[in-house]
Order: sequence, then C-alpha cells, then structure tokens
Amino acid sequence: MSAVRRGLIYAVFSEALDRPLEERSSFLDERCRGDSELRAEVDSLLGIATVDAVETSTLLGSPAPEEQSLAGRTVGRFQLEERIGAGGMGVVYRAERIDGVQQSVAIKLVSVTLADAVAARFAREAQILARLEHPSIARLIDAGIEAGRAWIAMEFVRGERMDVYCAGQRLSTDAIVSLLVELAGAVSTAHAMLVVHSDIKPANVLVTADGRPKLIDFGIATALRDASGAAAPTVDIARLFSPNYAAAEQVTGGAVTVATDVFGLGALAYRLLTGAPIHGEDTSPVAYLLAVTQRDVELPSRAAQRAGRPLRETRLLRGDLDAILCKALERDPAQRYASAAAFRADLQRYLERRPVRARPPSLGYRAAKFARRNALAVGLASLLGVSLIAGGLTVWMQGRSAAVARDMAARRGEFLESVLKSANPREGRRDITVAELLDSSARTLHEKFGAEPLTEASLLGLLVDTNTELGRYPEALAASDREMALLRDHGAGTKDIAAALKERGDLLSRAGKYAEAETALGEAIAVLRRLPAQNAALVDALGKLAGVFANTNREKNAEATLAEAIALDHEHTGFPQHQLAVVLANEGRYADAASVSREALDLQRKYFHADDPVLLTTEATYAMALSNLHRPGEADPLLREVVAASDRVLGPDHPEALAAQIQFGENLLDLDRFVEAAMTLHRAAESLDRTVGPTHRYALGAWSEYAFAACNSHEEQVGLAAEQRVLAIRAKILPVNDWHIAAGRAVEGLCLARLHRNAEAEPMLLQAAADLEVSRGRGFYWTQKTYASLRDLYASLGRTADSATFAAKLVK
Repeated sequence: MSAVRRGLIYAVFSEALDRPLEERSSFLDERCRGDSELRAEVDSLLGIATVDAVETSTLLGSPAPEEQSLAGRTVGRFQLEERIGAGGMGVVYRAERIDGVQQSVAIKLVSVTLADAVAARFAREAQILARLEHPSIARLIDAGIEAGRAWIAMEFVRGERMDVYCAGQRLSTDAIVSLLVELAGAVSTAHAMLVVHSDIKPANVLVTADGRPKLIDFGIATALRDASGAAAPTVDIARLFSPNYAAAEQVTGGAVTVATDVFGLGALAYRLLTGAPIHGEDTSPVAYLLAVTQRDVELPSRAAQRAGRPLRETRLLRGDLDAILCKALERDPAQRYASAAAFRADLQRYLERRPVRARPPSLGYRAAKFARRNALAVGLASLLGVSLIAGGLTVWMQGRSAAVARDMAARRGEFLESVLKSANPREGRRDITVAELLDSSARTLHEKFGAEPLTEASLLGLLVDTNTELGRYPEALAASDREMALLRDHGAGTKDIAAALKERGDLLSRAGKYAEAETALGEAIAVLRRLPAQNAALVDALGKLAGVFANTNREKNAEATLAEAIALDHEHTGFPQHQLAVVLANEGRYADAASVSREALDLQRKYFHADDPVLLTTEATYAMALSNLHRPGEADPLLREVVAASDRVLGPDHPEALAAQIQFGENLLDLDRFVEAAMTLHRAAESLDRTVGPTHRYALGAWSEYAFAACNSHEEQVGLAAEQRVLAIRAKILPVNDWHIAAGRAVEGLCLARLHRNAEAEPMLLQAAADLEVSRGRGFYWTQKTYASLRDLYASLGRTADSATFAAKLVK
C-alpha cells in the first residue's frame, strides 16, 4: 500500500473518530463515495478502536473510566488489598494469599466479560504463561474466571519503572544496553514457549533493587499457534495500543508476531538511550498511527542530540547503536531482526565491541572493530609485522654478515615474545592497554638492547609511529629523540636517517612545533633528493613540509613545494593534490580548492577503501570546499559520513577524528544551525584540550568556532569568554599580524554586538575586516563573516547606508 493511500485511510479514520457513533455511518458513506476498499479499511480501524469502552478511551487519549474500589474482595485464593495501577485491559491490585501460605501477588482484573469460547482459550493460554521461567519475567502464579471476568495473579515485583530507574541511577550507555540484553533474553525465552508479550514499554518493565529488569503484564500476551492455526490468539480479546511503542502491524490490525516484540524492545531501547520516544512529536494516538505506518524513526543519535542528551552519550549512539535500533524499528516486520534472540545478540556484540549484524559487513568497518576491541593484539601484530619485513634488517646491517643479521633477528624476536607474554593472562596482566604496552617497551628497550643500538633504534621507530598515530605526541617525541641519537651515533645509513627524519618532522608538525619540523623535513628532503628510486618518500616529505608552510602563513612556499610533489608523484596517490586544496582554501580560493580536492578524491578512491583515514580527510576537504562555495547543504551528508567513519576507524578522541568534527561544526554554522554547531564544537574543543593540549592550533580553532556558534545561539557571555581566552593564548604564540588573531577579533566583536556593547564592537569589527582583507582577501571565509557582522550591527543601529555598504561586499 502506498504512503499516500495509507495517509488517506488514516485521515478518514481520524475524521470519523471525531463524529458521534450515530453519525459515523452516514459520514463514511459521503466521505468514501463508493470506494469500498477505503470504507473497509476505515471500518476495520474503527472496529479495533471500539472493542470496549476502556480500549476506546485509550486510543482517543481520554482517561479510562474509574471503577469503584474492590479492596477487601476475594479473588480465587487472594484478597485484594490496594489498587496499584490500571491500563487498557483492566485494573491491577496488590493482593495477599489467604489459604495459609504467605504470599503477595499482583492481580490483574480484565475489564471485559469473556464468552465461553474465549474463556476456554484464556484458560489454555494461562497454562502456557505459567510455564514461563526466566529471572527477568514476573511469574504467573494463578489465573481464573469469576462471573465471566478473567483475573491473573502475577509475581509482585518491587521495583522502579525501567525509564525512571535508568534516569535516577544515571546509567551509562553500556549499562543501559546491558539491561536491554537481559530483557531481550527474557523475551526470547517467552518466544521459545510460543508466547508474544505485545506491549513492551517502560511501564511494563520494572527494575528491582538489585538491578534486575523484570518484564511484567503477560496477561495480554499472545499465544502463537502453529501454521495450521487452530485457534485465535489472546489478542482477539482486546487490542491495546501504546503510542510510541506499538508496531505498525498492531495499529493496522495485522498479525502480531515475534517481530512485534522486537519492535517493542527497539522502541524501549530508543526511549532509554535517546531520552525521547519514537515519533515523539506525534503526541496524539491518531498522529502516532499515521507516523508509525508512514515514516521511519529519526536516527537515534540525532534524536538524543535534539533531546539535550550529553554530547558523550550522543556520540556513543552513532554508528552501531543507530544501526541496531533502526533495524529493530523497521516498519516492515520482515525487515526487523528475525527474533528477540537476534536483537539480543547484536546488543551483546556492541558491548563486546565486535561488528554488529545490523551494519553492512565492509572490510574497513570490521577491521576497525577488531582494532578497537583488540587494541593490544593489533599493537602486537604491528610490532611483529614490522619485525618481519623482508629487507628491514638488511637496511640496518650495511654490509654486516648474514650471521650477524640472523642474530639480530633472533634478539628482536626474543623481545617481541616477552612483549606478548606481558599480555598473557597466565603470565602477565590481562587488562594491559596498548598505551601501557608502549610505555613499558620504551622503558625496557635500552636494558635489553643497549649492546645492539641499531636494533634498539629500529624498535624505537615503531614506538614513534604508533604513538604518533594514537595522538600521544610527547611519548612519540621522547622515542624519536632516542632513535635519532642512536642512528647518528652508530653508523646508520643515510636512507634510514632520512626516513626517521621525515617521520620526526611529521610528528613535530602535528605537535605544533613548526620550526623544528621544518628543520627535520628540510634535512630529510636534502638526503632523499640525492638517493635513487626514492620518489615516493620524497613526495611524502615535500607534502609534510608544505603543511608546515601552510600552518605558518607561507602559502606561496607551500604551493611551490606541492607543485614539485605533484610532478614527482608518478604513483598518482592524490596526496599532494589534497594538500594543495587545503592551501588554496586557506587563501580563500575556494573554487580552485574544490576542483583540486575533487581531483585528489578521484585518484584516491581507486586505491583506498571507503573508511581509510587518508580518503576520509580528502573527502572532508572537498566537503568544506563545497561549504565555502555556499553549498553547505551538499557538504552536510558527506561530512556526517566522514565524522561517523573517523569515529569508527580512529576513535572519537583521535585528533584527526576531532578535526573532522570541527569541519562538520563549521558547516553547521553555514547552515545557521548554531545550537547543533555549538554542541559539536564544544565537544571537539574539550577533547582536543585533553589530547593535544589547550595551546594546539586544532584546540584553539575549535574553541574559536565554538565561540562564534555560542554567540549566535544566545550564549553570548559564554562565547565571549571562550574567544577572549583563545586570543590571549594566540597573542603569546603568533605574530601580531597573523590572520587567526584578526579572525578572533571578529568573533569577539560579534559577541560584543550581540551583548549590545556596540561602542566596543564597531571598532573591533572594522579593524578585523581591514586586517583580514589585507592578509586573506575579501572572499575569505572569516572576512565574509566579519562583513556580515558589520552589516547586522549597522542595521540594528538604524544606519542603513553603512549596513548596505557591507551587505554589498558579501559574496552571494
């Protein structure tokens, strides 16, 4: 059925519900105008809605009719003590056993009177429910029918609603998922007994004092039948709709199956993890009927962000949990998990950091999952791989005998074996991390290899590379210092010294030590130019040097260096083109940047898999070029993919992953989505302070962008304080005419204008605009932002001519 047709059916249904019962038939005759299929569908929905008075009131959102207290009455072997709840199916009392056995139970009195045939089926199903045994299922203790009215006695559970418990305990994402794993296991047990609950929601899951979830209210469960279907299910007694938890098939009168409970589990998980229900904006039951049958749920991570969830929790939903919940909440039952057990298994895979089945099984994704879950094993594998590279030892041997080479290889192998044993739970520590392993190795290398300095240097080079990629720059620099000293003092070859210098220069550049980086890279390039067959290494070194030039405002030097790298790039890697695109963007040459980054992308997509960090960086550069060309809508989906993939592959706190988040936040600014931008940029800035330090250019850039977003989202004082702190740091480490300082003044001026401190804002913005025009040009991103701030300032002051002057400078 098409969405348009389904929409028509529910629109007519909604209109009919607003009519008195006696007028509905004539209304439908007129409204359906001979469309018998439409009439039949609406009549079916109306029939469901009016099964009984309680059910109708639930669907229409009005309160259920109050029933006089039954406290003191006897039902079976129990005396009703106090009313503790009510729902669409009936009323619930706490009751005490009166036949000499001390026992408290919860008794549910079903609202409707059962016909004989239905009563017989109820009794059969009660026998099935009584056989359900699971620690997370409230046991059925007894059931019966008195005067045609069914009652069910269940284990009395003392606990809090699951949503209240999770909020009150401030459970972490993993802790919530662990509870859901237990709950899904309980539902899976019920399914194995051919029972579907069909109303999984927070009110029907209580968490006990010892932290165990208990699924209650199987009184409305559906006993499944075999394919021949000899009997109708319990759900025929009455049908319950719980807006924000009911599946599409429940509200359309479709078959209720195990897939219905999978949807309920998914909806419950969505509520607990995002802080918002599915289709939460559709507040009336009828609106929910329309939504659940016609629209997919909003991505959980986005819903959590809109609900004001902390940034860390929002980030944890991206990727795996987004995929798991969306699969469980598919509108088509056939597209959901095949069972509650399958849903539970994927949640367990998430907790174990293994690839989840809800996501496409790409090689990059599975490799990243393996690396995140087995960080130690991957680190050890890297060590082993480096130690076994063919020719690696011969580089160091420089004419020594084969026997000496074999001896060195054996010594390296011994060291690696000792490293592996340190992670053996029988011989070392089970929970050792890669960082701890690296630090331990650094401390013991000299002790083990003091007499074999080139072997020690080769292993130190590995520590440099691994620490650099982990963003552990101080540790990497310490290892690099020792490596370089050993290489120079003990006769290493020029090729090996050049390789070590190239990596040292890259490390120094990442750490913001540009003068030292330039020296190291310059020395490496001088050596590589003299060596034959070193084009690839030379291209890489030239690219790294161009990055140093770009980060020290020497774009013309960077362009010339990259032109040489592109000419030498016979392997067509696309690296230098990508770097040139960054330089061109820094100069405000956005059309050229987009063209060159597109060229780099076309080259790299031939050689790199989709999640490769190199390709992700180039994609982000291309997306930002689009944004700077006033096409942020095109850039948005690409940047979202880059951020998600960077988080998966590198980890959400890796400097390169955080750089992608900053670019995403900048694009949100161009979309005028300032609140979302502020949240994204604040999270990135805080993480960068921890990982690379508060004076690093990445961290300062993130805080400055955050300040701009905050001042545009009614957080002017916070934004102003953030920018003034950035400016104070930049004033100590940058030349007074650096464009970053001018851009910071522009942000400070904006914040002052937002605070109506116009006398301070105007001269600051005018000076910033003048400085940016000189250093970056009129079309540069921050120059344009400053023009816009001046336009708005003068407009607010009623100075229309001045406002028009700066409006005319804006590039459309």
